[in-house]
Amino acid sequence: MFDYLFTLRSLFEPYPERVDSMLKLNISGGRDTVTCGVIDRLTAKLPNLISLDISDCFRLDGSALDDIALHCPRLEELCCSRVYELTTVDVLTFTAKMKHLSRINSFPSIVNERFQELRRDLKQRFPALLLNSKESSDIARPCTELKVPKGYSILWDIALPP
Repeated sequence: MFDYLFTLRSLFEPYPERVDSMLKLNISGGRDTVTCGVIDRLTAKLPNLISLDISDCFRLDGSALDDIALHCPRLEELCCSRVYELTTVDVLTFTAKMKHLSRINSFPSIVNERFQELRRDLKQRFPALLLNSKESSDIARPCTELKVPKGYSILWDIALPP
């Protein structure tokens, strides 16, 4: 398993001044390796983040959003597509805590009925907030290192049938 904290620590320990100045972080694709505990420890060291992508981190839930709100008060953009444990209430509670938040991208994390409810509630409470304003997700990156049958596509090292 990939250890996000170890990797980030090894990148920044020699240059601690860079950690405080980090403004954007993309840890999308963490699947089962990025937990709520990882988010808590990571965001505690990155108080100046303005953009965070936690898409495809399947083990995250509302407590991860609580930690992000606590440690990253300047956050302007959160991408949390396919974080299936997040609920409408989690996102609304998070949004209410964030003074600078202007964009949330949450493609099918929240099923369609709940997503429409969330969109309506967010627009009523936070008219300036952009929800899913990007036409496509930033995180789906094809991988070509695997050999797969003809006609299949590869995404995140998974062979997808045509």
